[in-house]
Formats: sequence, C-alpha cells, structure tokens
Amino acid sequence: MGIRLRIALGFALLTIVVVSVVSFWAAQSLGFSLDISDLSKLENLRQQLVNALSAGQTTLDRLAGETATAFVDSRFFENQLPLQQRQAEKVKSALGADWLEVFKDGKPLIFGQAAFIRPVTNPGLPVRIASSGPFSYKGYLAAEIPLASDGLSLILARSPAQLANLPDFFCIFDQQGILMARGFNPEQVSLLNLSRENITHQLQVGEDLYRVRVFQEKNGVMLLTGYPAQRATLSRDLVDQLMLRLAVLEVIGLLILGFFLGVRLFAPLNALKHGMEQVAEGHWREIPLDKPPMQNSGNEIENVAHSFNRMVRELSLAQSRLIEVQKELAQKDKMAALGRFSAGIAHEINNPLGTILVTASMLKEAATAGSSISPEDFDAIIEEVRRCRDIISTLRTYTGRTQPQLTPTTLGDFIGQIEIFLKNEPAFKELTLSIEKPSDENLGLMIDSKAMQQVFSNLARNALEAMHDIDPKIMRICSENLQDHVKIRIQDHGRGFECLPEHIFEPLFTTKAQGTGLGLVICQAIIDGHHGKIEAKRLETGITEFCIQLPVAETFNRNTEE
Repeated sequence: MGIRLRIALGFALLTIVVVSVVSFWAAQSLGFSLDISDLSKLENLRQQLVNALSAGQTTLDRLAGETATAFVDSRFFENQLPLQQRQAEKVKSALGADWLEVFKDGKPLIFGQAAFIRPVTNPGLPVRIASSGPFSYKGYLAAEIPLASDGLSLILARSPAQLANLPDFFCIFDQQGILMARGFNPEQVSLLNLSRENITHQLQVGEDLYRVRVFQEKNGVMLLTGYPAQRATLSRDLVDQLMLRLAVLEVIGLLILGFFLGVRLFAPLNALKHGMEQVAEGHWREIPLDKPPMQNSGNEIENVAHSFNRMVRELSLAQSRLIEVQKELAQKDKMAALGRFSAGIAHEINNPLGTILVTASMLKEAATAGSSISPEDFDAIIEEVRRCRDIISTLRTYTGRTQPQLTPTTLGDFIGQIEIFLKNEPAFKELTLSIEKPSDENLGLMIDSKAMQQVFSNLARNALEAMHDIDPKIMRICSENLQDHVKIRIQDHGRGFECLPEHIFEPLFTTKAQGTGLGLVICQAIIDGHHGKIEAKRLETGITEFCIQLPVAETFNRNTEE
C-alpha cells in the first residue's frame, strides 16, 4: 500500500471518527435536554392517569365488598341457579358493572356457559376478562372478594372509560394488544416500537403532532401518555436524523478539502518520485527548485529536494570514479588471467618438451657413440609430441568455440540419444550405464546433440578414471522435471575430486597427472550456450554428482526474446 493511499485512508478514517464522536455527543446532549424538558409533563399526565385508575379501582373494590356481604346475608347461594342469575343481573345493572361472577376452585358458578375467563387481577390497571367476543377488545378494572372459607370468591368488573380526570390522550396496552385508548386508535406494532426505547417520541396523529412516551407498569402493562406539540418542536429522532445529516455533510466536506490538500502535498512528492526514477534509469538529473511544483512547496519538502540534488551530484561523481576504477580492475583482471593462462600452458607443454629434449639428447649420444638405435627408442618422443598436439587441439576447441546449433527435441529422445552414444563408444565399454526413464518424456528441450555428446563424453571419461580400481564401474543418469527447467544428474561412486567443487571449472586446473584442465571448462561453456547451468558436488553417501540444468523449450524461448 502506497503512502498516498495510507495518508488518504488515515485522513478519511480520522475525519469519520472525529465527526461521528462529536455528532454522537451533540445528539446525546441535545436529545437528553429534550427528554428532560418533556419528561416532567409526561410524568404528570401518567400520574393523572394512574390516579384516575386507582380511584376507580378503590370504588370498584368497595362495591365488590358490599355485594359480597349482601350475597352472604341474603343466602344467595341457597337459591336455584336461574334465580341466582336474575339476581346477579339486577345487582350488576344497579352497580353499573360490565361483569359479575362467583368462582369456586377456579370455575364459574353463575354464568358457566359465558365466554368470560377468570382474570389475573392487576389492581389499578385494566385486565382482560374474555378471550374472544366484544369484551376481548378492551380492558376492565376488576375486583376480587373472598365470600367464605370454602373457596368462593366474587369478581366484579367494569370499564374505566367513564372515570373522571382521565387525560385526553393516552393508551394502555400489553404484548397481546390494546387495553384502553383515548384520543387515537394506534396500531399494536407501532406501540411496541415506541416501547423499545425509554425516550420521548414525536407521533403524528391525523393532522396533529404529539409528544409521547411509554412507561412500563407492573405485570407487563404499559402506559402511553402524550400532549400536543408544535410542528417545529424537535424530537429525539429528529435530532438523531439532523446530526446524521450534518455528520455526512461534514465528512464529505472534509474529504473534499483533504483531496485538494493531498494534491497540493503530493505534487512535490511526485516530482521527487520522478527524479528518483530518472536516477534509477541512469539519468543523473537534478530537480529544479525554482519551478512548480517544488516552488513554495514547504521547508520540509524543499530540504528533501536539496538533499536529493546533492545526492545526485555526489552519485554522478562517484559513478565516474567507479567507471574508471572498473576499467583499471578489468585491465588488471585480463592481465592476471592472461598470466595464469600462459603459466598453465607453459606448464602443460614444458613437461612433454622436457621429455622430448632428454630423449633426443640420449639418442644423439647413442648415435655419436655408434650405438644402434631401435625404432622403439623414438616412442617416447612420439608420445610426448602427441600429448603436445592434444593440448593444442584442446586449446583451439576452447578458444574457438561457437554458439550451439539448437534444435527442438524431447527429453525422452535426448536421454535415448545419450544412452546410445555412450554404449556405442569403444572407450566406454567398461562403463555400466544405469539410466532412469524420465517421468515426462514429451517435455520439450532445445539441444545441440553433438555438443551435448561431448559434454557426456567428458563426464563419462572422468567417471571411468575416478573408478579405475572399482568394479563394476557404474554411472547413473536420472532426470527431474521442475517448474521451468529440467535437472539431469550424472552420478558415479569413484574417488571424487580432491579440491573444492568450484575450482574444477577453472581453466587449466586439473588434479590428474595427464589432464589438461580444459575438459570441464568446455562442458561448462557448452551448457552456458544452452542457457543452462552445471554444478558438481560430493554427496554424503560418497557419490560424485554432476547436475545439469536445462530450460524447457517455452522458458528458453521467453528468455531468448527478453
């Protein structure tokens, strides 16, 4: 993630957090003030409603007690059921009650077939006295009075709608529905939504606007009270909406401001970035400080630009000095390499020349003394001359090598060609080959067959010489397919090389008495021409391994194009 994106995200996040915290605090403070101002008036309305219901409950309790005493004194329960029902109806009508019933052990005795249910009395609050029918749509004040010790009780209920001192706007409800309402006919869902927050709400009823609040009472009953409010009066919901809109506008405004500030800030940084890219490409150019965007960009950025220009000047001088030093080192390396090469050639040719000189001197002395000279006496001279010729031939091969003539083939065909070549070569008749079949024989390669045969011929000759005192002489060849190249491993169990692995690829370096030190160098040059790599190492199991890496055909073509 770039610094520009990080700063932009950080600024946006900081803006949102700050604006959100401030808006939330302002909304809470303003909403709390509104709640405090409304709470006292709504509490008074609630208390007025509770007092009116309590007064009605007190009157109903007194009437129920007097009725219970009259029933006992008149031997009401000694009469037949029809007479009890007529007397109960008369008493109910005289008292202005909506329901009168006597229960024994939870069962009605007078009107057993009625749809009324025995209510759970809630003194001072309406309760339901029926589960269905017209009496189930509203609540009633109910009073229960015990009649005797044998489990009889009288329940008297009547509607609180005619009570005095009731507020003009209220609603009494529970989770099942509305028990009593005045001034409006609300929906159950809207009432439950208002009851979820203990705050003052603003409610639209027709064309009028009311400030309302829900109060929790006992046994799950809730009282909603309210009073008319002006349309311009703020509510808690409107405060939250207002603050949310202000917060959104503030965030948008600050982000726009931050964008223009960012453009002003990042223009000089872009100039610095462009200057660094120019330096990376090798163009040692200073950034102009007297032109936009660097002009008047601020002390900090100008100081960085000054430091950058000073660095460019110093790097330019350092590069010039470095180029001169590299030229001197390259010249010294060439001379040192030429010296090592010449010394190696002198060493390799001096030995056979010394043998030739000694042998020729002995033959001259023998000829001077008149001794007979046999043809075999010239064998040493001939052998050493041949050795000098081999050295010269190898040097010509090394110094005059050309690029390999690469042709497409498959891994399976390439391994098969190497196997046939090594088995048909008389010099390797003592060598036992163990060649594993490739896992993907159709993998494409670009190979110069003759050059690669020379590589494997040199490696096989080295393996034979390393295993001269070992039988059987086994050389193992296996391959491994990797993502974009192939590894071919050539292993033998000979004595190995008595030096560090990296030295065996140095020109004229050899550990063999009759070696030229150029065989593995030529192998490396051929593998390099195939865009590959050859390595040598001694495994812990005592096996010498040469590992050749060759690119697959697609990878080779891509590298060549690049």
